[in-house]
Parts: sequence; structure tokens; C-alpha cells
Amino acid sequence: MPAPSKLALKAGLEAVPCARRFVRGLAADGPDPYDLELVVTELVTNAVLYGEPPMWLRVVPDVGRTRVEVADTGRTMPQMALPRTDSMTGRGLGLVATLAQRWGVRRTKQGKAVWAELAHGAIHQPAGPTSDGDINKLLELWADALEPGAEPLYTVRLGAVPTDLLVDAKAHIDNVVRELTLAREDGRFGGAEATAAVAKLIDTVTNSFADARSEIKRQAVAAARRGDAETDLVLHLPASTAEAAEAYMAALDDTDLHARAARLLTLATPPAHRVFRRWYLTALVEQLRAQAAGLPAPLPTSFAQALADEVSSLAHMRDAWNRLQLLEKVTGELTGASTVEQIGRAVAHNAVEMLGALVVRVYSLGDDGVLRAISAHGGSPELYAQFDSFSLDEDYPACQVVRTRKAMVLRNRAEIDAGFPPLAGVYPVERSLHLVPLTVGDRAIGCLALTFPAGSDIEDASEQSFLAALADAVAQALQRATAMETLADANERLSFLADASVALAASLDFRATADAVASLMVPRLADMCVLSVLEGDHLVPVALRHADAEREQWAREMGRRFPTSAAGPAGSARAVRTGRSELVADVPPVLLEQAAVDDEHLAALQGIGMKSGLVVPLVGRSGAIGAMTLLYTNSGRRYRSTDLAFVEDVARRASLALETARAFEVQSERLANVTSIAQVAQHAILAPLPPRLGPVRLSARYSSATAEAQVGGDLYEVVERAGSTRLLIGDVRGKGLTAVRTATVVLGEFRAAAADVDALPAVAAQIDRRLRSYIEAEDFVTALIAEIGPDGRYQVVCCGHPPALVAHAGRLGALEVDPGVPLGLGSVPRTSRGRLAPGDRLFLYTDGVIEARDASGGFIALDDVAQPVALAPFDQALDGVLAALRSAAGPQLGDDLALLLAEYAPG
Repeated sequence: MPAPSKLALKAGLEAVPCARRFVRGLAADGPDPYDLELVVTELVTNAVLYGEPPMWLRVVPDVGRTRVEVADTGRTMPQMALPRTDSMTGRGLGLVATLAQRWGVRRTKQGKAVWAELAHGAIHQPAGPTSDGDINKLLELWADALEPGAEPLYTVRLGAVPTDLLVDAKAHIDNVVRELTLAREDGRFGGAEATAAVAKLIDTVTNSFADARSEIKRQAVAAARRGDAETDLVLHLPASTAEAAEAYMAALDDTDLHARAARLLTLATPPAHRVFRRWYLTALVEQLRAQAAGLPAPLPTSFAQALADEVSSLAHMRDAWNRLQLLEKVTGELTGASTVEQIGRAVAHNAVEMLGALVVRVYSLGDDGVLRAISAHGGSPELYAQFDSFSLDEDYPACQVVRTRKAMVLRNRAEIDAGFPPLAGVYPVERSLHLVPLTVGDRAIGCLALTFPAGSDIEDASEQSFLAALADAVAQALQRATAMETLADANERLSFLADASVALAASLDFRATADAVASLMVPRLADMCVLSVLEGDHLVPVALRHADAEREQWAREMGRRFPTSAAGPAGSARAVRTGRSELVADVPPVLLEQAAVDDEHLAALQGIGMKSGLVVPLVGRSGAIGAMTLLYTNSGRRYRSTDLAFVEDVARRASLALETARAFEVQSERLANVTSIAQVAQHAILAPLPPRLGPVRLSARYSSATAEAQVGGDLYEVVERAGSTRLLIGDVRGKGLTAVRTATVVLGEFRAAAADVDALPAVAAQIDRRLRSYIEAEDFVTALIAEIGPDGRYQVVCCGHPPALVAHAGRLGALEVDPGVPLGLGSVPRTSRGRLAPGDRLFLYTDGVIEARDASGGFIALDDVAQPVALAPFDQALDGVLAALRSAAGPQLGDDLALLLAEYAPG
């Protein structure tokens, strides 16, 4: 008979797959392997969720059956819940009971062990827990056998509670506990990394009140199984549970806030459950603290009375019924509104109609700290035009309301003038103001401002309550619409980057590339775009696009008549000098006056009609080469801070493309007496690498075959993305300018895909897809793409290219990769993974290294020439490889080659 097998389990959800792997292969002559894995999965999951580490898994074979035990040090007992369709947890023990002949719980010295016995190849009947698994008796035994030094237990009597409500409430809490437990293991909460406050909240909900919560659940399930309409709750708890109960109640209130903000899958606690929770936790705390102080336990208010008190406290809502009907109408319209402008119009119209307001304005707070009116109804346009937008730090009522997140009432002109001097004299007749912040959680996103005629009862409680509810509905609708617009913007930007990648890789002509950039920007990101490059002491426009063809010609003429000095005080000149972008969400007249060189120039600037502007420097590998100016004119759009990072990303890509095109043109002009144009083009497209990207040191070399030979399309590139470094090395089939052109396309597509696409196979697939329209039917490109993360983890995909080498502790080893299909032939590579220790190196090379031959005509062994990668100082390693290669093959190599070396060097 096989010996028992035992496994110590790590804390956390990773214990579950570890346990499954452990039992695979143990059941050759035992129970059904699938049944065994399911039972082990459920028992280990139960211990992770409700037990305490350390934990052990023990598998004991016996005649005709196998016993599985999962032990932990906790005292919280497992419970087979009532079957429910809306519960995310509680089904595990039911599955164990179905698959096992018997199951149960036994007490251990350290805690408890939950066990199950599975028959060997026999059909069995579902089993309930055995005698040693009688949870009620086991709990009583534990309650009567306190360990030395343990806290004394006090009896808490809560009285009768409807069993159905109790079961529903505990099922909801089980769902919350399960989701928070998963969040704790994953380290993320609501789609973002869990903060320390969130981690403390999760720990409080899942652990601090676990024993009492489990006991209430046990009594509720037992009463439900007996068919009792009410459950008479009696608990035995130590005095320290009072503090845990208060923390637990506060944590659940915070959890409800997260649920209402859609950071949890579980919905917020239903109202009846919240009443029950507040009632029983308050009574529990009062009774425990009284008894701990030697006083009699106070009699709790009955739950029925608590419900009655709750209903009484809401009686005043009857007086607001008409307001609620009106609010429902507005909410319905807000639900149907999909844009910020539609929401603003719906609110402004209904506020005038329902409340008798004279003027209604809805303000939205931008990322730049500016309040902007997204809608206005009533009043004189001339009078209120000055209040279309203003900075949050200005002295206006709306600004103060947003800063403090508190509503404000100004009863008359005297209060308005005294409190806010900038508004003195604005209102020709008596007026009153009511302003309400638009908030989401603890964040203000705008303000609702209403002007009423004199004598309006705007301080009535129902009026203020209605406006607060209206503001809440508006805030939620604005947040939803903003999220939808953000998603639409993100999709549009992904599409834009895809189009930009194609356009920027389409030509090595400098003017054509600049014109492609400007054409991309208008009208998708600008009404007008100007690309200027630095030539001497002026910024010379090389591309200009305007959404209006007539105004485009006029703008070109103005650019010729009024050239931009590189020493100018603002705009593109300052962006080039400082290397910093400038965003002007709303262009003030004074800015044009400062930029103008004379009255005629000022008239020209005013004639452009610029409303919002964004200037981004074009920075290549050698520094600032120019600037890109984007303007919104008559479209009504405004630039936001969220636009800045995206446009800067586009500008970086454009800068590299322009610099490459300019370098290609310059090199081409120097080739009149050079036999091989392709060689110079190859050097033009392979720009020097930075010495480091993040935690990765970089070095690269390119060597052509001979001075006269046409070089091939050997290529390399590196791109930084979200803390990781992505590397590419490749070899184009063929020689000469055609190969160089293909290499240019591959490099451009790699820069775009590596920056935007998450998975390496998808990066290769995108390059493959884009490449096909540029190559002949029999052409292709071999490539190897790698990514090194900030923690040293790396991924590699191979597209018909020689595998990389890894240098570790002075030794070289080849990576095992799926060779895959070259790019251009439908490549869909597989990913190989590993991890680099600090100092480890990843060596990428083209086939010019492995196809080199010695004097006798034999191939040179890669290991013989690659040793400097593992042994030489980093800065000398690739030179050492080239020296070894030329020593073995002679000074004239038979083929081009490219070398790329990356060393993981964190810190």
C-alpha cells in the first residue's frame, strides 16, 4: 500500500494550483483523478479563504479508498451553505459532499483538519459530515476548552431576527469577503494597485470579525434548515470582539462606498441589511463592554423596533414626493444623454422649468484647474460671456464651492457684492444665488450655479435637498459621459497611432514625412498644424495644414511674411529652447499681443482665430530639431492636459521619422562619389542606441561586408515601454536599397507596435501584417524580438531568426525558442520566457556571425567568437566579438552583421 503523502502549503491562492499539481499521479490505482483534484481544490480553497496559515495537505491511501485532509491553525469552522443562485461562494463543501463517500472536521492540537474519503472506482452516494465532523458539537467543545491565558467569553443575546433576512445578509457578506480575499491575493483593487488603506480595509473585513461572523452564519443556516421563520441569535464572544466589531462596521461602510463607485463586482449592501448590520453590531458592542466592566448586559432594542425607527426617520421624504418625481424626469433625460454637452443642456432647461431659476449654468472642472461652462440657459449672453471660464483659484462663488465641496447660498446683491468683489455691480436688479458642488466620492468635478429672482425661498430644506440630489445625478452622469468620451478618445488614439505608424514609415523624403505628420493631425487632433524646423536663427515652416483650405493658403502667406525667430520669447521658439511643451487651453488676447512683432503681425495672429493651442518640441536623438504647433480655431474644441502626453508621444515618433529622413537626405547628398548608396542608407537608419533604458544597459554594432559591396538589411532597435525595454534584431532577405527600404519599414513598425501593443507575439503579428504591402512575394525578414522587465523577467519571440544567447556567471547558453515563420510570411510566433539576474546579458545577432567561414572554408563556431559577451567588460564585449570574428575569418567578412547586447543592471 502506498505511503501517505504530505505537502506544506504556502499562504495565498497559489496554494490551490500547487495542491492540484501535488495530487496528480498519486491516484494511479485510487479514486478518479478528476474527482481527487476537485476535492483537493475545494478543501484547499476553503482553508485559504477561512483558515489560518500554516496549512498542510495530506493524502492517505487505504484499502478501497483514499483520505484527503487539509489542516490549518484556524478555529473558524467550514460550513456547507444553503444552495443559492446569487452567491459567489459556499458551494465548495456541497461539491465535496457529492464526490466523497464521507467528509468531516476533526480538531487538532494546532487547529482543525477538514477531511474527505473518496472511493476507488466505486459509485457512491452523496454524504453529509460524519460524527467527528459535527460542527455544532465541535464548536461547543472548543468553547468549553479555552486555552490557558485565553480571554473569557461573554454571552451576547440579540433576540429574534427573520431567518430569511439573516441568511441573505450573511450570503452578501460572504460574497464581499470572497472578492476582497481575491483582491488581497492579487494585490489590485478596482483595476488599480491596492493602497495601504485599501489593504487595511480588506484585512479588517476578511479577518478581524471572522469568528463572530461565522457563528452568526452557522446559526442562520441551522435555523433555515429547520424551517424556523426567526433565528434567536445568541453568541459567545471575548470582550476584544467589541473593538473588532466597530472596525468591521466602519470597514463595511467603506466597502459600500467602493461598491457604489463600481470598484467591486459585489453590489452595495441592501438597505435592510445595513439596518440589521448597524443594529446587531451596536448591540453586540454595548453588551460586551458592559459585561467586561462587570455590569449587566443591557437589553437590546428588538430588530422589529429598529426597523420601525428607520421607517420613522424617513417619514419626511413624503413631503419631497413631488420633488422626487421631477428629479426622476431629469434623471431619465440624463440617462439618455451620452455627451457632456447634452447633460448640461438637459440640466439647464429643467432647472429653469422646474425651479423658476432665471439663469442656470453647469460648470465642469478641467484637468488644468479651469472651470468651464458646458451649458448656460437664460440671462444676457453679453453680460455672462465673461463667466464662461475661470481658474479655480479666482475669487468667484463657483470656485469657492468647488474648492470646499460645500453648497453656497447668497440671498441678495448685498451679500454677493460683499462676499465677492469681482461680481459687484454685475446684476442690475435684485438677485439671489444658489451654488451646489458636483462631486463623485470625495472629488469635486464641477458646479451647478442658479440665479433666482428676489424673494425666492431658496433656503427651504426640500429645495436644498432636491438641488443636492440633482447635483449628485448630474455628477454621476458627467462622470459616465466623461468615461465614455475617454474610451472613445482612447480608441481613436489607437487608430491614430496605427495610421501614424504607416504614414511615418512610408517615405524617407523629409518634406513628405513632415507633410504626412501635419496631414495626420488635421482635423483629428487640430484645426491647424504647423511643423517648423530650426535653420540658423529662425524656425522655418516645413509643413502646414488647416481644416479650411482657404485659410491654409492665407496662413502660409502669413508664415512667409512673418518668420519666427528662434530667439522669440514664447511659442515654438521657447519650446525648442527649453525642450518643454506648452499647453494653453484658452488663448487670452494678451498672449497674442506679446507674441506680435507689430500691429500688422498682431492682426494676422488675431485673424487665425486661435482658441486653444499646444506647442510640442520635436526632439530627436541629437536634440531639439524643431517644434509642432497645434491650434483649435473655429471647431470649439479645447486642449486638455490628457492631450499633452499623447501629442508628445506622436511628436517623439515624428521626430525620429523626420530625423531619419533628414539624415538619409544628408547622407544621400554625400554619395556622389561613393559606389554603394545602400551602405550609407543602412547607417542612416541605424541610429546610435542610448547607453541605458531603465534597468538595461545597451550596446550595438553594425559591420558591412566590404567597402564596395552592397550591404543587406541587417537592423536593430530598442524601445522603452512602461518600465520595460523591448529589443529587435532582424535581417532582410536581399541586398541594396530595396533591403534598406524594407528595413526602414520594419524599424518604423517596430517603434510603433512596441510602444502600443502589450503582447510580443502581437507586436510581431502587427509588423508582419504591415510589412506585406511593402515586399515582393518571395521576400521576408527574419527577426527576434525580446522584452526585459524591470524585475529582470524576459520574453522572447523568434520569427525564423537565430536564437539569442544568455550570459550568466561567465558562461554562455543558447535560448530555447520556437523558430517560427519569418516576418512577411504570416508570422505568429510563440513566447519563450526566463529571468535575468543582475549582471546577466542577452546577446542578439544576425546570421552574418554564424555563417562566417575560416580560411579552410569551414563555419566558425559561435561559441569560439562569442566568449567576450560573457567575460569582457560590457563596453568592450561587442568589439571583442568582432575582433574574434575577424581573427578567425580575416578582415573582410563575407556578409553584413548586426550585434545587440543588453545587460540587466538595476539601480
